[in-house]
Amino acid sequence: MAQIALVTTAGFADVLSLGRQNRADPYAPHVGPSPWLAALPEAWRIELPGRIDAQGQEVQGLDLSGLAASIAALPARPDAVAVCLLFADLNPRHEQAAQAALQALLPGVPVLGSHTLQGEAHWGEFEWTLATVQAAGAHLPDPSPAVSAPGQALPSAPLAQDLEALCNAMQRTLVEQAVSSVVREAMDCAAAVFLPDGRMLAQAKSLPLLLGSLTPAVQGILAHYPAQGMAEGDCFASNDPWQGGTHLPDWVLLAPVLVKGRVRALAACILHHQDVGGMTPGSVPTEARSSFQEGLRLPPVHWVRSGHADPALTRLFTANSRMPANLEGDLAAQRACLDQGVAAMQALIEGADGGSEAAFEAACEALWQTTDAATRAAIARAPDGRWTFHDALDGDGITDALVPIEVTIEKSGNALTLDLRGCADQTEGPVNAARGAVWAAVTYFARSLAPEAPSNGACTAPMRLLSRQGSIVDPLPGAAVNARTNLVKLLANALLGAWAQALPQRQPAANAGVAVVLSLSGVVEGQPWILTEIIASAAGGAPWGPGGSGVSTDVGNARNTPARVLEARAPLRIERLALRRGSGGAGQHAGGCGVVRAYRLLAGNGQVSYRGERHRTQAPGLAGGQPGHSGSARIERADGRVEQLPAKARVAWQAGDLLVIETAGAGGWGSPHEER
Repeated sequence: MAQIALVTTAGFADVLSLGRQNRADPYAPHVGPSPWLAALPEAWRIELPGRIDAQGQEVQGLDLSGLAASIAALPARPDAVAVCLLFADLNPRHEQAAQAALQALLPGVPVLGSHTLQGEAHWGEFEWTLATVQAAGAHLPDPSPAVSAPGQALPSAPLAQDLEALCNAMQRTLVEQAVSSVVREAMDCAAAVFLPDGRMLAQAKSLPLLLGSLTPAVQGILAHYPAQGMAEGDCFASNDPWQGGTHLPDWVLLAPVLVKGRVRALAACILHHQDVGGMTPGSVPTEARSSFQEGLRLPPVHWVRSGHADPALTRLFTANSRMPANLEGDLAAQRACLDQGVAAMQALIEGADGGSEAAFEAACEALWQTTDAATRAAIARAPDGRWTFHDALDGDGITDALVPIEVTIEKSGNALTLDLRGCADQTEGPVNAARGAVWAAVTYFARSLAPEAPSNGACTAPMRLLSRQGSIVDPLPGAAVNARTNLVKLLANALLGAWAQALPQRQPAANAGVAVVLSLSGVVEGQPWILTEIIASAAGGAPWGPGGSGVSTDVGNARNTPARVLEARAPLRIERLALRRGSGGAGQHAGGCGVVRAYRLLAGNGQVSYRGERHRTQAPGLAGGQPGHSGSARIERADGRVEQLPAKARVAWQAGDLLVIETAGAGGWGSPHEER
C-alpha cells in the first residue's frame, strides 16, 4: 500500500480521523477507532500556518519555514504527498506555493494539491481531504465491525428493505431541501412511517435522539386528530413537550397516507429549527427557568388542508422566529419530505399483492412480531436480576449543584422494567426531559439489544417504563426543557451501564455521554446571524477493542459542521479541529478521546450559548477500566484574559475572542495492566 504524507492547514491534521463524527449504523453495539488512524498515522501528517478565508482572500501569510524539518521527521520517504489547505479551491496560491516547496524537498515524489480536483459545491474540509489523499494513492482498509455476541442473523423481508429505503429517501429530501446549516450539514432531523394506530413501522438510519422521540409525538397528534378523520392533503404540526414532543425547536409534521379513501399509514418527520423565539437567539437559553422563555410552544394543530397551509398559522409561526425565512424554508423541506413519503407509501401499498389490504397489514404485523421476538430473545439470554446505575448532570444552568440520575433495570424472563423514579426532582434550569424525549433513550437501548431485527417500534414492546411526575425525567408542564439532550444521552448511557452489569463480558464501557450543543450568534453592521453546532465526544472501550474518538454515540448521530461552511456563513475563523489526545480512559481496551474545537469571532459582537456536560463527572470504565477525562470550555479574550465556562453557560463575546471547547473522553474496558 502506498505511504502518503498529508499536508493540511494548521489545526486540521486530524480532519480525516474526525470525519463527520456520525456513524453509518446508529444502533451498532460499539463504535471503534477511525481506520484513518492506522491508514494515515499522525507521524505522516504536516501542518502549515497560513489562511485563505471563505471569500478566497489571504488573511494570514503561508509559513513554510518549518516544512523542511517536518519532511525530515517523516518515518520514511513518502510515495506521494497530498496537500489540502482550507479554501484552496477558491484561491490556490498557498497550495501552489506548498507544492513547489515540497517538490524541491522531495524530487521525484508526486505532490497533489486539492485545488486540482473537481469537488462538489457542498464539500467540507473532510470531503476535500478524503478525495485528495485517495487521488494521491491512499487506500482505506475496509474495517470489519466488531460486535459483542453475534446472534442469529435474521432474514431481511422485502417489505422491511423497501420501507427502510423509503424512509432514507425521505431523510435525504429533508437534508437536501433544508435551509439551516444545522439540518443541511449536521442532519438534525429524522423521518419515519407509522401505522394508523401510531406504531412506528420503519425509520431512516439517522438520529436516534429524534427517531425515538417521533413515536410519542405522533401519538400526541393522534390523540387530538385520530387517523380515521384525516383526509388527503392534510398535515399536522406540533412541538409540545407535554404532548409527546422534545424541546421547542424540534417540530414534528405528520401526514396521512390514503389508499382507496382509507388511511393506511402515516408519514412523519422531525426537524430542529434554528430559532423559534424565546429569550435568546437559537431558542436554547441555558438559564431558562420556564418553557415560556424558550420559544413558541405549539400543541398539535391542523396546519395544512387539501395541500394548502393555513396562512394565519404560518404567520403565527414566522412571527415568533428571529429567522423567519429559515423557519419557512425548513418547514417547506419537511412538507416535501412528507409529500415524497406519502406518494412512495401509496405506491408500496397499492403494489402489495395487487393492493390487498389484508396482505399489506399481515406483512406489517409480521415485521412487528419479528422485532418483538428478536428483542425478547436477546433479553432472555441475560440472567434474571436487578441492576442500578448512577450518574449526574453538571448542574442545571442555574446552579452548579450536581443533578443525580438513577436508573434501575429489573429483568424477568424476556421482559424488562426500566425504573427512573430515583432520578432527581425536576430542576429550575432547562436540563429536564419530558417523557417524549426520555423515550428516545429507551428506544435506543431497546434497539441496541437486537440491532439485526427490522427497525420498528416493537423493540420497546418488552419494556415497561416507570417515572415519577415532577422529576427531571417527567417534569410538570411549563418546566424548562431546552437542554434535554445531555440528560437523554446520560439516560441512554445509564441504561447501557446497568445492562452491562448483567453481561460485563459482552458490553462496552460507558460512552462519554456528551453532545455539546452550541449556539453562536452575533451582529455585524446591523445584520444578525445565528449558527448551531453539535459537537461529539467518544465511545467506550469494549471487550473486543478500543473505543472510537471524536464520534457521536448512543442517541446522538448528528454530523459536525465543516469549518468552511461556518466561515462562509458567519464572521468566524475555526482555528482548530482536533482529537483531544489522552482524554480517553485507560484500559485493556482504552476509551475513545474527545475533541477540541476553537472558534474566533472576527467582527462585531454576540452571544455564546454553550450546553456541555462532564465538566465535573467522568464516564466510568468497566471490568477494571479507568474513567474518561472530564471536558471543559473557555473563552480566551482578546485582551488576554481567560474565562472558564461552566457546563451550561451563556456569555457575550467580542471580535477577537476565541472560544475553545474540549469534550470529555469515554471509559476504558478491562484493567490497563492485563496482558493484551
